[in-house]
Amino acid sequence: MIRDAYQRINKYIKKLDPEINKKRYEELKEQMIENVIPKYEELASLDARIKAIIDSHPNTIPVQYISYFSYVREVWKLTNKYSGIMLLKLIAITEAKWEAKGLNKEIMEKLRVDIFGIIL
Repeated sequence: MIRDAYQRINKYIKKLDPEINKKRYEELKEQMIENVIPKYEELASLDARIKAIIDSHPNTIPVQYISYFSYVREVWKLTNKYSGIMLLKLIAITEAKWEAKGLNKEIMEKLRVDIFGIIL
């Protein structure tokens, strides 16, 4: 069905109504919380594993910790969205990007293999 501009404008105006938004979020709130709890637990576990691996490398610069965490979270997002050859190609691109930003390739490889079990 093709909607004209007037229909689109009316739908947009309804989206901006705070009462409609409030009602929608009240209905979804419990389900949203249930959905996010496992992800937050997974991220907390992921953070602990990242820190342990980074701490085991003596040549890691402390200011780079945040970058390593960002790298692993980016790979984690990719693993949740892609698989197979596409995942491997995107991880290779991600590693090249983070290596260009100054991260150690060996540490990134250790993080990738130990956490995700992915070998390029």
